[in-house]
Amino acid sequence: MSLPPNRATDLVTAYKISDVQPLTGEDLDRYYVDLGDARKNNAILKINSTLELQEAEQHSTILFTGHRGCGKSTELRLLQRQWQQSFHVIYLESDKITDINDVQYTDLYLLITQYLEYEMRQLNIQLDKRIMQDIEQWFADVIEELEMSKNIEVAVAGEITISNSGILPIPLLAKFLAKLTSQIKGAARDKTTIRRAVEKDLSILITNLNLLLRDAEEKLIDKYPNYKGILIVFDNLDRCPPQVADKLFFDYAAQLQAVDCTIVYTVPIASLYSSKGIAKTFDKPYIVSMVNIYQYEKDKPDLLAYQPSGLDSLVALLDKRIDIDRVFENRDILLEIVRASGGHVRDLMRMVKQACLTAIGSKHPKVQAADALSAINETQFSFEREIPDTHYPIIAETFVQKRAPSNEIGQDCLFYTYVLEYNGDRRWNYPHPTVIKIDAFQTALKHLQQQP
Repeated sequence: MSLPPNRATDLVTAYKISDVQPLTGEDLDRYYVDLGDARKNNAILKINSTLELQEAEQHSTILFTGHRGCGKSTELRLLQRQWQQSFHVIYLESDKITDINDVQYTDLYLLITQYLEYEMRQLNIQLDKRIMQDIEQWFADVIEELEMSKNIEVAVAGEITISNSGILPIPLLAKFLAKLTSQIKGAARDKTTIRRAVEKDLSILITNLNLLLRDAEEKLIDKYPNYKGILIVFDNLDRCPPQVADKLFFDYAAQLQAVDCTIVYTVPIASLYSSKGIAKTFDKPYIVSMVNIYQYEKDKPDLLAYQPSGLDSLVALLDKRIDIDRVFENRDILLEIVRASGGHVRDLMRMVKQACLTAIGSKHPKVQAADALSAINETQFSFEREIPDTHYPIIAETFVQKRAPSNEIGQDCLFYTYVLEYNGDRRWNYPHPTVIKIDAFQTALKHLQQQP
């Protein structure tokens, strides 16, 4: 859904335009603001450099991370646009095509095979028949075993697809893949059985997949001489829970890097805090950190001074969408929301949206201080409902030390944005500003400060 085409000058339009979805299409042109300098760490520039230096048919495995809602998907959409003249980009929203709460590397193999075949077919690129037949036979054997031994029905007959050139039959491989991936996503009862069947002769699958990728790349480069190859983006993998991510990115790191094309995997920022050390198995991850709104002082627990450049960048982000003077009673009200966001872009947009909604309901002509406070309180109350009591001592420790511990609770706090990461000249952590207001946090902090 597209945003309103013009800057909002009234509360209703401001409410609609304060959308938290990633920017795409024309909205990317209208409303994108580069926050790289304000974050003190421009991850996309570094990925651009990696891709720029990559020769044709060379491959990279790239980890892209940051807090949920920090703007990663918008940055990846920009990356897709910037590189679509040099790569055939296959952009996959993982949470829409698989079960993000229970995703395994074999699921990703199936999805790569499925979408590669589909997109080459749309481009009228004929993939090597021998390789296709080998893969089809492999899947036919897997499906036969499933249906015979486990009573899992995978019917594939009688389907068609509509292409630009008319109605064409779907290849057998596409039918196999569509059935398997849909069942893995939707039928918990069959997931383990299907995955075990796929893993049984996995070496054959990855060998054939890589042969297919190489064949596709060669034919793409032949058709589009400017291409370097295929770029696959797995967006929203960072939404998988920490325990799922731990297995995926640590136990199966080698399998994720065994695919012969350039791939960007989004990874939860909490995974960077694992004692297993993600840099031991992958190249250094590219991080989209929070917009740095604070003046960092290690020895002062409560950061009361703010970075004008960080605040200004977020005001500029909003100013791109909203005529601030016509929607807010004064700019100080907006700044209260900006400070309460902690530099978290999605929370900023949510609070602005909520403030507009409250103002509309209260028949206010503009957002007033009470409307902004209500929006900030709603964010605080949401955290209060979510945060387990066991987490407050860790959050209080992070508040004092400016460092989240590398344990399970510390990872949880980062994953659910109770604690945020700031980056640049130094890496440090700090609780979300609305979490600091919670009584249970203040109690935990008082207890910590009373310890000898």
